Amino acid sequence: MHPRVTTQTRTIRSLFDYRQILQQLQQKGKQLFGDHFMLYKEDLSVLIPIIAWMLRDEDVAAQCGVDLKKGIFLSGPIGAGKTQIMQLMRYLTSPAEDYKMISCTKLALEFGRKGTDIIHDYTYGNFNPDGTPQTYCFDNLGKEIIVKHYGTSCQIMQQIILARYELFIQYRMITHATSSLHALQIEERYGAEIISCLREMFNRIGFSNGAADKRRTN
Repeated sequence: MHPRVTTQTRTIRSLFDYRQILQQLQQKGKQLFGDHFMLYKEDLSVLIPIIAWMLRDEDVAAQCGVDLKKGIFLSGPIGAGKTQIMQLMRYLTSPAEDYKMISCTKLALEFGRKGTDIIHDYTYGNFNPDGTPQTYCFDNLGKEIIVKHYGTSCQIMQQIILARYELFIQYRMITHATSSLHALQIEERYGAEIISCLREMFNRIGFSNGAADKRRTN
């Protein structure tokens, strides 16, 4: 029999035991973030598709409408737990699917120190020694500050996304991201071209606007 797990909207069948995986993730989360850490039943519709991506579980990915050839764009209100979830999910990936996380604010500050070289570091220079592209998760997209390098300002994440989109098309470079902004806010900040790129690069998975602020339980 296939183990089943029920989200708020559907029953998922898989060869993987998702209940056991969720228990293991919660234990790991407590180790990483403290005893207050919890995975909530009401968030299963967000957690299950991301777990399926990390496990390369084609059956559940198909049931959830997730394209394994695209990255994860995890959206939701501040405090929903986006950053912690993407940090935690790294423990499910194979070495080939592993990714590094970096905050977009840190990238903006790096631009202030290094200039446009930082764009190359996270795009065309972002390949492993064997030629395979590296995967990054850019945390809190859209909240980065505007920093100048010797008087020159740059929408650093706009340039990184555009370059990684080219590399996604040419080399299947995968990108993940988290953001508390909705689509219209992202378009206002970066432009319509970025929205078009995001649609092609990402599986959009989101918490509802009414998702609880987990930080209040800390």
